[in-house]
Amino acid sequence: MSDYDRSNYTYGKTAGSLSAYITKVFGHMGIGLAITAAVAFLGYYSVVTGGIFYKLLTTAPWFMFVLLFAELGIAFGMGRAVSGMSSATCRLMFFIYSALTGITFSLLPMTYGISTVFTAFLFAAVLFICCAIIGHTTSVDLSKFAGLMMGALLALIIMTVISLFVPVLRNSLFIGYLGLIIFLGITAWDMQKVKRFYYQVEEGELKENLAIYSAFELYLDFINIFLYILRILGSRSSRN
Repeated sequence: MSDYDRSNYTYGKTAGSLSAYITKVFGHMGIGLAITAAVAFLGYYSVVTGGIFYKLLTTAPWFMFVLLFAELGIAFGMGRAVSGMSSATCRLMFFIYSALTGITFSLLPMTYGISTVFTAFLFAAVLFICCAIIGHTTSVDLSKFAGLMMGALLALIIMTVISLFVPVLRNSLFIGYLGLIIFLGITAWDMQKVKRFYYQVEEGELKENLAIYSAFELYLDFINIFLYILRILGSRSSRN
């Protein structure tokens, strides 16, 4: 019997309620992606027109590192305090993170080209949706592979850090494909966790926070899938 048989859950009510919960999760994720896209467009427009963001980058190149550490701080804070913060605070942190990501993404069209960025987004959307459907419908408990996926993710991080110092690895297709495969698997796993949270957590602010945090995790999965596809497309273009 699968660990995800509905009889093993404590607080689940109806399939309709689960659908509403999943809709809420993807609603928050969609808002996060919309914020990222809007801020990225405004940042890109500012750069190409010599606006305030362009001036900030040219006068304070350390600004991007500040953004990176701010994103890491928010991600760590949400993971550690999701059970203790209010839903409004949790939601605000997610949307601030989305905006910060949009600022960093405003430079992507200048590196890869608008058409490549758009193509990568379409591919990412299709792959993400497919893996989310797999995670939602499969009867296999994907948490059994959590150790394997986390180990692979750690190896990916180490390889990525090494590639910063080894020029031949910077445009490695292997790292791009490995990262893509890992985050496709994590997407299915995170989607399955949404169902677990719904059935095992009692109604209340914690459950609302977990919906927001689940949206945040799926948002990160999509962003990483997009970035690795962009890396693959960019690497192929540079080889041609």
